[in-house]
Amino acid sequence: MPQLENKDILGRILRSTINVIGRRTSESYANLFITKALKELSEKYGFFKFIEIKGIQYSETIEIVNIDSDVNNVETKEIGKATNDLMVIITKNMGKSAGYYFIREIKETLPFDYELAIKQIGVDLDLIQLQFVTEIKEKFKFQIENYDILSYSFKALFHILDREFDKDIAILTLTDLVRRLKTQYQVLNKVEIYDIRSVQGVDPVTVKKEVNSEDAHKVGEAIQKCFQELNKYFNEKSDISLINELKEYLNADYLFKLEEMGISLDILQLSQVLVFKNILKALVDIINETTSQNYAILLVNNVLRKFEDRYEYLEHIKIDGSRYSDSVDAIIIPEELNSIRPSELGRGIRRIMEDIINSLGEDAGSQFVKKFKKRVGKAHLLRIEEIGVNLHLIELKQNLRW
Repeated sequence: MPQLENKDILGRILRSTINVIGRRTSESYANLFITKALKELSEKYGFFKFIEIKGIQYSETIEIVNIDSDVNNVETKEIGKATNDLMVIITKNMGKSAGYYFIREIKETLPFDYELAIKQIGVDLDLIQLQFVTEIKEKFKFQIENYDILSYSFKALFHILDREFDKDIAILTLTDLVRRLKTQYQVLNKVEIYDIRSVQGVDPVTVKKEVNSEDAHKVGEAIQKCFQELNKYFNEKSDISLINELKEYLNADYLFKLEEMGISLDILQLSQVLVFKNILKALVDIINETTSQNYAILLVNNVLRKFEDRYEYLEHIKIDGSRYSDSVDAIIIPEELNSIRPSELGRGIRRIMEDIINSLGEDAGSQFVKKFKKRVGKAHLLRIEEIGVNLHLIELKQNLRW
């Protein structure tokens, strides 16, 4: 891979930042926002004067981020410190709700070589995200109870449905959702959807206070299932993403609470079934590199059976060797897997991966995680990490073992 120059690195991260902010607001606002942040740091880092952010009003043919080549003469270490400070300021200025997902979205837009180059010059986007989240959590003063999070979540869903469709659809959809799911998720018996078209002066959603005595994880499971069901509805009926709308609506305090309860909005955008299928396919393909496809499929199926007593959701998962090809259709996973808590799914995946790596021996096992990362791709890696599968830790454990 050719060495990326300072101009390339700064240009890419600034364009990615403008794109992410622009999606939430407008490109014009994003340009002004970044220009202000650069000006704020220009006294400390004089070379920021080499950067000009042009508004879209200039011309569609002009590059929005214009950087003078003289920036290539600045020491790489100094570029790294400046970029780090810039990202910290931008994240804080975005506000706690928007900033919560800001760094994740930046990472998703960066090609792998740029992400690597940015890390090599001392910019750790994961650390910036962690520091931001930690700082916000320290300011997380008030106690959010089951009643609060359940009420707020349903009101968010009503608001989004009403805005995208209308009140009729919002009321009917939520009423049907609660009716269908309340047998399986008992906490939903505490939720009442009112037809405000015929009953005046009441909120569309009410939640009984006694829900506070319920297990928070049970409440989390119910909320997650409701989000999943309506996400599928939006995928079929609308061009907008329910998950993106929820990110905009929910403030950071409630986002933190949802994650404490095991609910990750990001992973809902990529179903757990699809994530697990791609994980299993990657495992088979890597093993196949040094053995045969039939053996690889047999090995993975055997490991699934080995852990199905401990993780019941594995019982109906299998790979059909007679239909295996480059697609994931031969990997049979019931849709019910989407209802499993992400943390529980993550524990099962970790055990499967560690068992397979251990069975391959030192030569094949030592490179397994690196190959796995390349196989599953960046989008799935993010989701895999979000359900609690720390690939770096798995790799470290294997290196220590051998």
